[in-house]
Amino acid sequence: MEEPKRETNERMERFRLFLRNNGFYIALVACLIVIGGAILLLALTNEPETEAQGKDDTESDPIIIVGQSNDERLNDLHPLPTILPQAPAKTPIPTMIPIVTPQPSATPAPTTKPASAPSKAAPPVQGEIIFGYAVDKLLYSVTLDQWMTHDAVDIAADAGTPVKCVFAGTVERVAKDDALGYTVVVSHANSRTTMYANLSEDIRVKVGDRLNAGDVIGTVGTSAISECAEKPHLHFAVYVDGAPKDPAKYVRLG
Repeated sequence: MEEPKRETNERMERFRLFLRNNGFYIALVACLIVIGGAILLLALTNEPETEAQGKDDTESDPIIIVGQSNDERLNDLHPLPTILPQAPAKTPIPTMIPIVTPQPSATPAPTTKPASAPSKAAPPVQGEIIFGYAVDKLLYSVTLDQWMTHDAVDIAADAGTPVKCVFAGTVERVAKDDALGYTVVVSHANSRTTMYANLSEDIRVKVGDRLNAGDVIGTVGTSAISECAEKPHLHFAVYVDGAPKDPAKYVRLG
């Protein structure tokens, strides 16, 4: 009995000696364990409150952006119009166009002179028209005692009066016609020809001669049988491209 009791006492003595030598450290470790536990317990206790406060702070003042929320309840409370009202059309302001008054030019504009009519040539002889030009009507011929056309003009003049060429040209024909007597035909520019008939036998040109306006080609006679009942005169005709034309359009006639 005494042996086990002795062992127990020895163990207790060693434990007391251990506590005496290491008691400070054991107490320090115990304090640290207690403090750590207290801190852990405090942290676990405050975590739900912090989360609750965080949720309250977040949800207390929500920021709502109209037209961009995905919350169906918000859309139900504030439905957006499907068609936005359009602003009234603005009435266009008329543009003022300045009226520019033309200023008078310092230099007057040149005036355009009307084109003058081409001058007519001098007549082959001076005298009265006793039988006129008529291709679209009939004239009465005293010699032939009939109504007829007349593609020339008969200019009265004394026998022997010089007959002059009206345009520059070349003598084309010199002959005695059965009806018109002694005749001279002269060709000119622009497809024109002139004929001088009822001349005297005294013809002063020949075929091929080049004449200037005013050159004498012969004298007035009475050689035209078809016009012998008339007083002495020059039978004068103008043709363009072979067609008869009124001599008054090209020559100054009395």
